[in-house]
Amino acid sequence: MMEITASAPGKQVLLGDYAVLEGAPALVLAVNRRAEARIVSRDDGVCDVYAPDLDVSAARMTVDGDGAWQWQCDGATAAKLTLVEHVWNGLRSEGLAPRSRAGFSIHLDTSGFFYGDGASRMKLGLGSSAALTVALASALATHAGHGDAMADPAQWIRRLFHMHGGWQSGRGSGVDVAAGVAGGLISYQLVGHDHVPSFTHETWPMPGVHWLFVWSGQAVSTSNSLRHLSQWRTANETKYAFHMKQLGAISAAAVDALRTKKAQSFIGLTNDYAVALRNFGDACGLDIYSPAQKSLAEMAVRANVSFKPCGAGGDFGVVFADDPERLATFERAIVAAGMQVIPLPLELRGVSCHMRQT
Repeated sequence: MMEITASAPGKQVLLGDYAVLEGAPALVLAVNRRAEARIVSRDDGVCDVYAPDLDVSAARMTVDGDGAWQWQCDGATAAKLTLVEHVWNGLRSEGLAPRSRAGFSIHLDTSGFFYGDGASRMKLGLGSSAALTVALASALATHAGHGDAMADPAQWIRRLFHMHGGWQSGRGSGVDVAAGVAGGLISYQLVGHDHVPSFTHETWPMPGVHWLFVWSGQAVSTSNSLRHLSQWRTANETKYAFHMKQLGAISAAAVDALRTKKAQSFIGLTNDYAVALRNFGDACGLDIYSPAQKSLAEMAVRANVSFKPCGAGGDFGVVFADDPERLATFERAIVAAGMQVIPLPLELRGVSCHMRQT
């Protein structure tokens, strides 16, 4: 029998949050928390899915000769696996889904995207659904004999961008998908009227810049934030355009500072972005800064370091400093205040896929 295993990293958005939706460049860091999809062929014709993190065990489905998917489990279980079905249908529409009547089991693992155990277990906002999309699509395409679809990372990102974006009702930017495919630090942008994803690898760590990630202890829904933003934008186009232009200009300047190795300028621009992001959140009614993050921002000012929320906001934030000792002092203050510093090292490796005979 054949076993195929694919994995992809999660992400943190360093700059470009929200403005990336309007074509501004974003800096996105792949972090060392990986989602894994494993496909094991079977000789009994059975097809099923195991997803322990969703409390799903052996959810059965049938796949006909044309690749059409039909659940054979209860509706509540199937509802937990809508992303799996969406990825399958996306691959099928592009001729990349398995078409054989042979059986297989899909095993999904996103345990690295959670914090704590038991009743206190909480999901971390690191782009788990996008990382799982990348891993699952890569494993399924390889299982179908189309592993060459992954050969061009830019093209693979564009395909998966539409798959994951469709599952998010078209509201996502695709930064998390790009990080999952590419790994490392990338500058990411939606180009042209068609919003075609484009990325460039950047050098990181940056000399003279030190950073750490802080978690507020809250789980935040990105989809809810984007839904609220879409509704506000419809009624406030002029205000929306003003804030997006401001955020986009700061993000573009920061990317330039990164490429020209201007550390002090880069850190200053991250602080400028944080201020503009807070003003934007206040204007549109989004809780980009959670109460814990507002406290962190005040502590950062006193400590002479830069703090900004990551992504949709509310859960993770990133702290930048030009002095490692000052950053270490700030970290001790965070811990003393009962906040969580979660190590999230850079993950250079993007999507990885391999197969073996069992």
